[in-house]
Formats: sequence, structure tokens, C-alpha cells
Amino acid sequence: MKHGGYDEPILGRQIEVGFVVSHLQGKPMAILHGTKCDEPLTAAQSGVPCPTCGTPDRDCADSDQGVAEDKAAVAKELAKKHYQIESGITQILRFIHRADVEITRAEPIKLLEVNENTVPSGVMPLYFGPAPASGIRYPSVIVEVTPEEFKKIQSHELKLPAGWDWENAEELPKPSECNGGA
Repeated sequence: MKHGGYDEPILGRQIEVGFVVSHLQGKPMAILHGTKCDEPLTAAQSGVPCPTCGTPDRDCADSDQGVAEDKAAVAKELAKKHYQIESGITQILRFIHRADVEITRAEPIKLLEVNENTVPSGVMPLYFGPAPASGIRYPSVIVEVTPEEFKKIQSHELKLPAGWDWENAEELPKPSECNGGA
């Protein structure tokens, strides 16, 4: 089964509508799905009509939806802080995994940052744990690249980490109040 931009079997089995038991963690995780067709949806598909049945209606536990919305807000805040600190950042993209993965607190915020002032080093993901005192309640993975490396990523000369799918990417634009520099 294809998910997250690469082929991999889903580790789990359907036990009741909307829940999967992970063989790795043994914990139920909610799945966002269309109410008419019950087809699982990616996080990027959560705001548009279901591609299978066309319904805009979704089933997802309120607490799970709250995690997804909070994570999106934290990602925007993290991007804003990076734009404020790094004057060379021209673009930040957030990569979102499938909804059933994205709603877990352990799934990191994944950002690709294009920075004119960095040195070329290829695609090197850097993992950061949560920093609750700074308002960052989730772990994050940052990949910082030069504009030239970004072009190579777009042309598939350089590969993104597994699970970073262009189909599920969203740009986090530079806020107007961020002119770079600290």
C-alpha cells in the first residue's frame, strides 16, 4: 500500500472504524477518512473534498483534530522564528505525513528551509526534540539547503528523506513583520 510518498506496508490492522493498532507501539491511532466512502485521507487532503467520493465531511476524533491543528500552528510559529533569526531564508516548506501519522504527538514537524546564507551540504535532516519552554511542543526535523540544492531537489537530482512527499507539502510564507536578522 502506498502512503507518505513511498511504498511500504502499513503496520497495523483495522480493528474498528477509524482506528488502527500499531504493531510497533500497540496503541490505537485515529484515521481521518471521508464519511461516505470511509477512505483514509492524507493530512493534505483534510481540507479539500475527498478524491474518492467528493464529500467534504470527515470523521476524526476531536482530540486528534486538535493535535493536528495545534501542530500546524506550532509549525507556523517555528517557521516564523526561523525567518526572524535567519535573514537568508527565502522559503520554508512543511511536509505533512498521512493524517493518522500526523496526529500523533511523536511525529515531528518536518521543514525544508531554503537559505541563501548556508553552505551546500546536501539533504541532511537535523532532528530536534520538543522545546515546550519556547512554545515548540513537538519534535521537528529541519533540512536546510541552498537555493541551488533546492533546484536539484525539485529536479530530483537530490532526494528528500523518506516520507517527505511533494504532494503533501505546504509553503509557510515569510510573515510581513519578518525582515530577517535578529
